[in-house]
Amino acid sequence: MPAEDDSSVLSNICVGCEWLATELSSSNKCQLLILDCRSSMDFSECHIRDAVNFSIPTIMLRRLAAGKIDLASTVKCTDLREQIVNAYKQSVFVLYGDECLDDRKTTSSVSDTMIVLAKRLLKDGCKVHCLNGKNSL
Repeated sequence: MPAEDDSSVLSNICVGCEWLATELSSSNKCQLLILDCRSSMDFSECHIRDAVNFSIPTIMLRRLAAGKIDLASTVKCTDLREQIVNAYKQSVFVLYGDECLDDRKTTSSVSDTMIVLAKRLLKDGCKVHCLNGKNSL
């Protein structure tokens, strides 16, 4: 799935927690779609306010990475699917997981979901940011 040179492309979209806090307190808050790429269990324990959980089976992730399916078709929840479709081209997607994409340079434990999702959204022309740093919610 993710290639070795992904970090150079994806590190340009990393932002800090301060950036997110500023955006959430601004009038543009409604233009953010925050996707938590951690497991459903981690999400249920704690998450950023207004974030939605985005976890998909490995087979769907592979198909998404290969371009065989579109992002909306990977989402079972009708409300989330509508949010994603409406957010395409208009909103800013903010992705976060257990680690940031910058950590990809030193470890391969960064969520494949986050990498595939970021690459796919960028390819589709969406505005994407990934929350930088190890997130301790």
